[in-house]
Amino acid sequence: MTEPQTTSRSPGGTPKLGGLVKHSAIYSAAPLLRQVIAIAMTHLYTRWLGDSGFGVKGVIDLWMVGIQQLLGVNVLGAMVRFYYDSKSNEDRSATITSTMILVTAVAWLVCGTAFLFSSSLQPWMLPESGEVARSQLLTVLQLTLILIPFQLSTQSGFYYLMAVKQSRLFTFIQTAKLLFEIALNFLLLGVFDLGVPGFLMSMLAGEALTSLFLCGWILKELGPRFVPRVLRPLLVYAAPLVPVGVCQLAIHSLDRYLLVDLSGSADGWGLTGVYDLGYKIGFLVTTMILGPFIQIFHPWIYDIEDEEERGQHLARVGTWAVLAIAAASLGVILFGRQAAVVLGGKPEFWEAWRVIPYIAGGYVFWALYHVSQIPLFIAKRTGRLLFINFVALGINIYVNTLLIPEYQIVGAAITTAVTFASLALMGMLASRSTARVPFEFGRLALTLAGIVLGGAFALWIDTLQVERGVLGVAAAMGLKALACAALIGGYWLLVLRADERSQFIGWIRRR
Repeated sequence: MTEPQTTSRSPGGTPKLGGLVKHSAIYSAAPLLRQVIAIAMTHLYTRWLGDSGFGVKGVIDLWMVGIQQLLGVNVLGAMVRFYYDSKSNEDRSATITSTMILVTAVAWLVCGTAFLFSSSLQPWMLPESGEVARSQLLTVLQLTLILIPFQLSTQSGFYYLMAVKQSRLFTFIQTAKLLFEIALNFLLLGVFDLGVPGFLMSMLAGEALTSLFLCGWILKELGPRFVPRVLRPLLVYAAPLVPVGVCQLAIHSLDRYLLVDLSGSADGWGLTGVYDLGYKIGFLVTTMILGPFIQIFHPWIYDIEDEEERGQHLARVGTWAVLAIAAASLGVILFGRQAAVVLGGKPEFWEAWRVIPYIAGGYVFWALYHVSQIPLFIAKRTGRLLFINFVALGINIYVNTLLIPEYQIVGAAITTAVTFASLALMGMLASRSTARVPFEFGRLALTLAGIVLGGAFALWIDTLQVERGVLGVAAAMGLKALACAALIGGYWLLVLRADERSQFIGWIRRR
């Protein structure tokens, strides 16, 4: 049986921050490589798929994420939480295998049933618009329904590796899977020109092989046991998170559908493709930093038993995490137009620059919301998250329907920022009333103010350059570089304390 790695602890028994940084860095390797490859591949995808196909791909990406949330990703997060509550190795193993078997079985049952009714579901999930034929949309949907159970099976294996802090093995498997799928993309899209179905076939091959080998190895090591006793409290804890997943699916994807229906464009999928490119560029930092941080931070914070000490660590590390994401996001916010031109390739994609500051800035608020959730997870008060996300969904629907008819993709992007800001505010208020976590509101407010200033400056400079022709490329780039340096300098001097600056400099020197 694979035992968890020993957690590095301070003399007082608290897990060391060094271990958190080390595992976060290792977990970041695969997402960083994935994003580097994704950036390099974006130009090829826009050429291979066109704007309409790229729009369909973007919506399918969101459906996969949303349905995974609905069917079991949140249950897998609960698996990690209860893994640390279990007192014996036997119960820990049973928690892993029982959850893995349950999630995989439910995913195949639901997706298999949906596959039988895919012809009826397709007009609702992938509405026809523009150049994309109904037959291709149906094929795309059917491949997606086959792919999702394999994805959840793979994710259950990855969550186990997170629980036992096997960050190197986690990164190796993810990287090998990524490279295999990219190679198939060149074959199926670049050579055989299979479009979005070819993209999904590449993913299906990678997920199927990974889930069979990884989950097969875990079940062999731990024993294929299904113990309802260990699942009951876990499922009670996770039950509110299932409708939370539904709300978040709508929050993250509804704007694509409303763009098709409310924009008034003759090619709704083409407009969605442009928006999705901007969304992906704005989402880069969250994928590279927030995901890996959450993967190790949850097990790390759950391993601290003293409530007061845990609250202090949560508040301080939460500030650092949001600050790191904000500082990295400034580059995306300020240079988003240049990224859209380089990655979009075709001129019809260049308009994506208009949405990038709103999306990238909005995801800094999303990071703050993720930090605010953790006290509710620790206190097992997940029911409050359902109320928060339901209210945020209502805000999202109202603002989207208000802004998209007038402002199209910009309206959808503004709605994303407003929704995530609302989530962050409600999450912080709920956590403050539930747990004694001394969140550092002053430093967090300064961090968010920098993002707002950066976004406003980027939109002003790009508007002067594109619409009024006042600035040349060199002047615009120079002003943006100065603004980026000034804002990051402000973070360094105004947000970080003197002792934190000294610690960071020392850490850099040691590396």
